[in-house]
Amino acid sequence: MSQEHDGSLTEEQTSKALSNMVKQGISAQVKNTLTEGVFLVGIALLLGAPNTVIGILAAVPSLVQLLQIPAVALVEKIGERRKVNLLTQFGNRLAILGMALIPFLGSFGGSYLLLVLAVGIQSVFTALGAPSWNSWLRDLVPEDKLGHFFSRRMALSSLAAILLSLMGGYFISQWNILYPGSLIGYSILFTLAFIAGMVAIYYTVSTPEPKLQFSATKTKFLDLIREPFQDKNFRNLMWFSVTWTLSTSLASSFFAVYLLSRLGLGFFLATILVALTQAISILFFRFWGRLSDRFSNKSILQMSVPLFILSTFLWTLSSIAETYLVLIPLIVIIHLVSGVSAAGVNLTSSNIGLKLAPRGKAISYLATRGAIIAIAGTIGPLLGGLLADLIANHTLEFALTWYGTNGEVLLFLPAYRISGLDFVFILSAIIGIYSLHRLAYVREVGEVEERIVLDAIIAETRRNVRTLTTVDGLRHTFQLPLIDLRKKTRRKRITKSHQEKISEENESEVSGDSVM
Repeated sequence: MSQEHDGSLTEEQTSKALSNMVKQGISAQVKNTLTEGVFLVGIALLLGAPNTVIGILAAVPSLVQLLQIPAVALVEKIGERRKVNLLTQFGNRLAILGMALIPFLGSFGGSYLLLVLAVGIQSVFTALGAPSWNSWLRDLVPEDKLGHFFSRRMALSSLAAILLSLMGGYFISQWNILYPGSLIGYSILFTLAFIAGMVAIYYTVSTPEPKLQFSATKTKFLDLIREPFQDKNFRNLMWFSVTWTLSTSLASSFFAVYLLSRLGLGFFLATILVALTQAISILFFRFWGRLSDRFSNKSILQMSVPLFILSTFLWTLSSIAETYLVLIPLIVIIHLVSGVSAAGVNLTSSNIGLKLAPRGKAISYLATRGAIIAIAGTIGPLLGGLLADLIANHTLEFALTWYGTNGEVLLFLPAYRISGLDFVFILSAIIGIYSLHRLAYVREVGEVEERIVLDAIIAETRRNVRTLTTVDGLRHTFQLPLIDLRKKTRRKRITKSHQEKISEENESEVSGDSVM
């Protein structure tokens, strides 16, 4: 079936395109999982890379995101997003194939520089393809299905990431036992990543593309970049995006370091905790997705962002929790809360950018936003590491002390003690609170008050409880306060709706008088 005369897709084409994009996302996630994170660090260490180089490997992907800005001009010039994305994805895959060949190129001092080069090339092509990809999704996914589509795509991709991480980790551990010091095991994983990447290209090519809409007048490149900053509402969104990215990148880069170095947990236990966070996120993608379609992305962000800030702050309680032998329960709670909130934040923070970018201008808007997010994402971990090193030996402690009549200490209870990375986490939480303040200035169609979203969350929870238990007494315990809360909220909605109706009637009368 062909495209309609105006360049838009038919319902059947759109359905097929969305299905392909889900499969493309899973394939791309397989590729990313096998070439990033612990696998990338593992081969870098075997190649003899110092910590500085490992830091560069982490910073390069964020730094090159600035290329999204000139990539806008590339898309405008070629005019076909699928063609641009095909070229950039293919370049990315060739770099992965280069990573797979590194073990066969011989061992020499500084051979890890080849790895840095390969990662750099990957990142460059990814950045160049981001504007065309984001614009493509913006025009492809119906606005009323953004939450459902991305929650499903992210959930399935995250599930693939968990399975591949466990399988890949087991494979490498067994390979190291059989062939100590051999890099061939990583070469096998990178080859599999290359194959998965080519599968992703297949689904990209087979996906129809809505006609790219251009402005009626030709706009200069600098004007394209300047325009998003002149849009007050989108500028407010970029303020939120920058501060929130700075907050999360400041702390999240050091969670694993904190577990392994500061708390001394075993690697296997740390891996289980990370998998727990990912699994909880998968479970809650659909939950947040339904609510974002029902209300708005901003409404969900206003509920999930504070939860993520709370989970970051809870890390600072770990030292006192260790004193009172409740460290493991606290760490589990942190990862549970982080998983729930991360699902909502990751889903809606992307969707709100797609939704607020005007049709026909999405490329420049999303590329500009991506560029400033990249800057914040680069500064965050560098600042966090510098701050952690500067105050590594500083400690701030609050305690409850009971002195006797002669000045002797009768009771000493440590209440709160922070040092090193704890200060970084507190700074992250403070910046996160400010980003929540900036979010309040963003306007999105469909946004509602937090209490209404909370009411919906409680209703969803009650529905889940109903399916989990048939005990009438337990069900009744949950229903009584919830029914009362829903009645109060419903009365407020009816009152507000009645007032709006009266206001509209008055305006209609005034308008009619003026015409006559």
